Amino acid sequence: METFYRAESAQARDAAVVCVRAWTRGARDGTTALDATAASGARAVRYAAVVPGLRSIACNDVNERVREVLEENLDAHVRSRGVEATTTFADAQRLFAEKWLEGTTYDVVDVDGFGSANFTDGALRVVRYGGLFYATATDGRALCGQNAERCATAFGNAVVAPSRPSVNETALRVFIGDVVRRGAALKLDVSPVFSLFHGHGPVFRVMFRVDKGGSRYGAHGVDDASTRVGFIGYCDACGNTEIIKRPLIDVFGHNKTVEDADGGEGSSLMCSTCAPLAESGARSARLAVSGPLWIGSLHDRETVDAMRDEADALGWLSDDEEDASRRVKGQLSLGDLLDAFRAEADPALARSPHYFRTDELGRKGRAKRVPPRDVLITALRAEGFAAARSHLDPRGLKTNASVSQVVECANRVCDALDELEGRA
Repeated sequence: METFYRAESAQARDAAVVCVRAWTRGARDGTTALDATAASGARAVRYAAVVPGLRSIACNDVNERVREVLEENLDAHVRSRGVEATTTFADAQRLFAEKWLEGTTYDVVDVDGFGSANFTDGALRVVRYGGLFYATATDGRALCGQNAERCATAFGNAVVAPSRPSVNETALRVFIGDVVRRGAALKLDVSPVFSLFHGHGPVFRVMFRVDKGGSRYGAHGVDDASTRVGFIGYCDACGNTEIIKRPLIDVFGHNKTVEDADGGEGSSLMCSTCAPLAESGARSARLAVSGPLWIGSLHDRETVDAMRDEADALGWLSDDEEDASRRVKGQLSLGDLLDAFRAEADPALARSPHYFRTDELGRKGRAKRVPPRDVLITALRAEGFAAARSHLDPRGLKTNASVSQVVECANRVCDALDELEGRA
């Protein structure tokens, strides 16, 4: 049986191997890995070629008909490098259970699943403390709110307000939040070291660090998940997104429609900006709620810096014509992607779990017109705000400024450009 190779996913493998390479440098002697959905073995080949000190990799696939091509690739590109490679053909969930019962753990567990199949519980049980778990989801309809029932079933009763400007980031954060919460239930501290979205599919891929509960966050480390996972609300009226800080009983409990002191409908889900300007209970000021989701940083900046160093050492950051011709249309170069990760990891943006689309800023009369994204980013930084491009959307702009502040800045930039053109 012939297997397929998806060129669009090559960059996700690039990010994974440079992350593992950075993680192993000076820290691990004889790294072990498990590829639970091996298919043709492309990921195993990449790990063996790039990660120094890789001792063994276990490759599993549910379909035994890939055995021939998998074994051929492992012989030619993995075992030939002195890396021990074993194969099994079983359902990944069954494999995780067997390894857990045996007490077998791995430094790196890579699961490139399909759709909304959730392998998190089983995979986390076989990651060694301090190790890495590379998780995948490809069900964009569910994570982006277009299939609410499947989203709730697969991702811990999460809800996503569909068709909002930064829904790709909301979806990614719901995926991360689900893994973090499942880890907390297993008394594990789980946090993302980098988070990747690709529009083909779409594909959501996140590399997590897995630690023993309390080892990174103090005596109440597991409880810390409750402060890193929460809810956000998007206001259709003004375009702002805000973290909902009220108790969850106010969000989804009995108080949502209880009458307030004036006899009107309760306003616990009102936009903090628009509520004072709207009539009590006005629907236009109500927040479209999504969550539970991750409200921390999408990336660990120290890890991203180390990944960039490793990619540079491998010569993967060159951007000549040959590299550009091989790049998948619509994807950033690896160097630009890692630069975007680093900018998104700015601590000042950690509490801004959304991005603005530049075309959305020009809608509904919010701005006269919108300058180029990078020009607007530079202007926002000059005014003291944190601002960065979003890797999740070619028109995405992340900033800790409010939508009104971004619009005001955009208008000032456009006025300045008009004045310069007039002088010319």
